[in-house]
Amino acid sequence: MSPRLQHRSLRSAARASLWACTLAASVQAQVASSPQLPGSGPTQQMTPPDVPAINGHVATPDAPAPQITQIANGSSMPQRNSATGLTPNYLGFLGPYRKPIVPPLFPGSQTRLESLVRDGKLYLTLQDAIALALENNLDVETERYDLAAARTDEVRAAGGGSLRGLDFSIAEPPNGVGGPGSPLLNATTVNSNPTTPAVTDLTSLNSTAQSSLALAQTSQGFTFAAGPNVPLFDPQFIAEAGYLHRGTSALLSTTTTTTSTSPAQFTELNASYLQGFATGAQLEGIVNNAPAVLYGSNSQIDPFHSPSTSLTLTQPLLRGRGAVNVRYLRIARTNEKISRLLFEQQVMDTIYGTSRVYFDLVSLGENVLVKQEALRAASKQREDEQAQEQLGTLAPIDLAQAVALERSSQFDFIQAQGLYRQEEIILRNLLLRTASPAFTAQFSEIVPTDRITVPDQLEPLDVNALVQQGLAQRPDLAQAMMQIDTSRISVSASQNSTRPQLNVYANVETRGATEQPYEQLGSTGTGLPTTPQALATGGQRVSTIVQGGIQLTLPLRNRVAESDAARDVIELRKVEARTEKLSAQVREEIETAVVALETAEEAYRASSESRTYQEKLLEAERDKLSVGQSTDLLVIQSQAYLAQARSTEIAARSNWMKARLQLDHSLGDLLDKNHIQLDDAIAGKLP
Repeated sequence: MSPRLQHRSLRSAARASLWACTLAASVQAQVASSPQLPGSGPTQQMTPPDVPAINGHVATPDAPAPQITQIANGSSMPQRNSATGLTPNYLGFLGPYRKPIVPPLFPGSQTRLESLVRDGKLYLTLQDAIALALENNLDVETERYDLAAARTDEVRAAGGGSLRGLDFSIAEPPNGVGGPGSPLLNATTVNSNPTTPAVTDLTSLNSTAQSSLALAQTSQGFTFAAGPNVPLFDPQFIAEAGYLHRGTSALLSTTTTTTSTSPAQFTELNASYLQGFATGAQLEGIVNNAPAVLYGSNSQIDPFHSPSTSLTLTQPLLRGRGAVNVRYLRIARTNEKISRLLFEQQVMDTIYGTSRVYFDLVSLGENVLVKQEALRAASKQREDEQAQEQLGTLAPIDLAQAVALERSSQFDFIQAQGLYRQEEIILRNLLLRTASPAFTAQFSEIVPTDRITVPDQLEPLDVNALVQQGLAQRPDLAQAMMQIDTSRISVSASQNSTRPQLNVYANVETRGATEQPYEQLGSTGTGLPTTPQALATGGQRVSTIVQGGIQLTLPLRNRVAESDAARDVIELRKVEARTEKLSAQVREEIETAVVALETAEEAYRASSESRTYQEKLLEAERDKLSVGQSTDLLVIQSQAYLAQARSTEIAARSNWMKARLQLDHSLGDLLDKNHIQLDDAIAGKLP
């Protein structure tokens, strides 16, 4: 060996030794400065771990945040999903009898998509992905129909009908190929390198708090007692007209003699008008010619010759009196507010799921590049050693090791590509209505343009302040509190049903002959009236009648009503308990999300440093190999460890982003963070 080459080899060896000594000293210093594990010292006495204390309890606010109240009280409706013709058309008599019209299912908008496709590829920023999802996602579209359904319930209750209810379920977004943990599932072997953590070790860093979606409906399907009948707020007109021919008949006179009458013909016309009021009162007006038809001896074709009229006003004094009569309308209006919060929650979950899948795709794309670079390096290593083996300067076993590394790297690269394509499909289905080929035929590849950047210094996290913020602006907790209000309205109705039925009435009749019959007021919530008993009755002697009085129904044991009232209060307490549990769950989600974010940040720093040291180790191993102080096997192992360290760093960065998104989701401020106005999302067209 020439003196120059010998000097160069000695210099490389010295540099490699210096790298090794520096790394060893650094590792020893880190180990020495790290806290000692319990039980690892000379004595085996257990000591408590050095971890921060649990945060104090934060009380649930009495009212939600102003922005939540503003959303709940909003009035914007999705025009492409709402029914038209629900309110009467006072300019046309047939308006209330025409069927309402609901537009057909919206096919989706391609305007934004067309502006993002270039050369057969869909170039997406995160904001573009969120906008596409909110405009076209079918889960969001379904929730728009629930907004319209809540409005129909309010119209139904205003007419005196019971409620058909809301769908409180929220469609959870897809997890992606990696699930809630790391998307990088291609760790091929058990890691034998103690300086590089395995990729899958970081999956435990994500928040594992229970999803709150199952508790969104705190009543959980229980139906409260029906309560008193509901007044007929929509006036009812009932009429009957017909022709009657009476043959020869015999009438019994007061002197018990029989008198024969000749055949007679009549036109009968009976009409009734019913209307209920919020106080529980019911007005009933009747016009008929029943006395002339039933007791007349001569034909009378004109039904208006001698009509009989009756006007009755009945007012409940105990059961069915007061605000209990508008309970369904009050509940419907509250449910309409809840439907808006449910829509906000669906939008928030869609933003969360879209962001998570989008950044999964970003991480998987970065991992493809890492695996591609590792394959390129392994192929170069195999080519160099193959050339040496052909010259006879390398043992065949060393070439076999290089070939094995190349094949393993190729397998990792193929698997990384497959995971990326799977994630593309999941993101595409989340953003577009893939049932229509007009969407998917425009592009064959999705290219995310945003990258995950972990800031050098994160803002300090005040856990108690974050918990207070989340409790005030979480839409699911606000929904639960509103459901307590609707449950209390239902309980007041069942408690009112325990009272006796005591009505006071006043009646005026012309050509009447009977006392006022005892009729059931209102309906059970169907809006269908009970036909008045006096619609076609009369007396032999008719005259003007003015009467009034009271009508009483007194259940002597009243066990059914008492049982229903008690059961409904019990169910109310259960709703309150579930709401309190949801409040505690919100606290848990926020606190665990903060811990996950802090842990993910530290893990990312550690993985980044591990990758840096692994690069230095590979460089040192190559320098040692050049002077004959290392082997090809050690270089190959270092290359594999470096590829693993790079994938681990990508996974750690992905986990940090997921932890950040989870915290924002737990706080309920994803709309503000992404500059989304709920009215734009309701309209289905974002700026």
